[in-house]
Amino acid sequence: MREKSLQKIFPAFGTVNSITLYGGAGPGIAEHIKKRSLELHRRFSFFEPGSDIFRINEQAGGRPVPVHPDTLFVLSHALNYGRETKGAFDITAGAAGRLWQNALRSAKIPSEADITTCSSLNGLNDLILDEADQTAFLRRTGQQIDLGGIAKGYAADEAVRILKKYKVHNALINFGGTVIAIGREQKIGIQNPYQKNGESMGDITVKNKAVVTSGTYERGFFLDGRRYHHIIDPHTGWPTDSGLLSVTLTGGCAMELDALATALCVMGEERGLPVLDRHGIEAVFIRDSGEIRLTRGLQEKFFLKSK
Repeated sequence: MREKSLQKIFPAFGTVNSITLYGGAGPGIAEHIKKRSLELHRRFSFFEPGSDIFRINEQAGGRPVPVHPDTLFVLSHALNYGRETKGAFDITAGAAGRLWQNALRSAKIPSEADITTCSSLNGLNDLILDEADQTAFLRRTGQQIDLGGIAKGYAADEAVRILKKYKVHNALINFGGTVIAIGREQKIGIQNPYQKNGESMGDITVKNKAVVTSGTYERGFFLDGRRYHHIIDPHTGWPTDSGLLSVTLTGGCAMELDALATALCVMGEERGLPVLDRHGIEAVFIRDSGEIRLTRGLQEKFFLKSK
C-alpha cells in the first residue's frame, strides 16, 4: 500500500518552495510552515517597503531602526559568517549585488566607476546591532543589506522547528534548492551545471541533514568569451573567479550552509576547506573543468549518474 503524503507549494524568497509530509501528517502543519515562511519573507525582503531590511537600508547613514528578533538573529549570524570567511560572505554588499542583477538582466557589464562606487559601500563593520534596544543601523548613506544568501536557510530551519513541535518524523523541505530531509534517508539531486534546471548530475544520500547548493551557472551571460554571473566577490565587486562552478554542502543547519555555500564559491576550494572542517560540514565541489571533488564524509554517499 502506498504511503500517504501531503505536499504544499508556495512562492517566497524569490523562488518556489515546497513542503512534503509523509505518514498522514495533516494539512494544518504545512499551512503553519507556509505562514511562518511568508512572515519571514515579508520581514527580510529587500524590496517590500516596511520590511525590516527595507527600513534599515532606507535609514542608512541616518538612524538605528527597530527590528524583529528574527531579523536581529539572522543579521548577527550573517556578520559572524562574514567575519569567519574574511568578507567572502558579506550581507552589506547589497549595492554591488543590485548593480550586477541589473547588468545580468540587460547582459551589459557595469562601468568601472559604478563597480568601484558600489563596492566601496561594502562594510561588515558598518552594520551596528544593538541587542538591548533591538535595533540595526548602517553607518553610511547608500549602504544596503541583502539577506538573499541566508534567508531561505533560516526559513528552512524554522520549518524543521515547527515539524518537531508537531512531532512530524518524516518530511522533505525544499526552499528553492535549500533542502532538508527529515526522518528517512533520502536521495537529494545535485544540479548538473551543464544542463537545464532540474537535471541532476548525481545524488547525495542524507538523513536528518540539510543540503544546499550555490553555483555560478545559475544566472549569467557570455561576452567576449567570458561568463559574467550573479555571485559577486565582495572584495573586487566583480563576479567571482574561484575555479568553482558549484559548491554543495551538507550539514545540520541550513542557515549556516546557505551562507557558507555562497562564501565558498568566492573563496575557492583550498581556502574554504578549513572553514568546513571547523563546522563539521561535508561538500561536493564541481570545478570549472567539470572535475568533481568530494570531502571524506561523502565518499560513500554520493552517486554519479551515468551518462
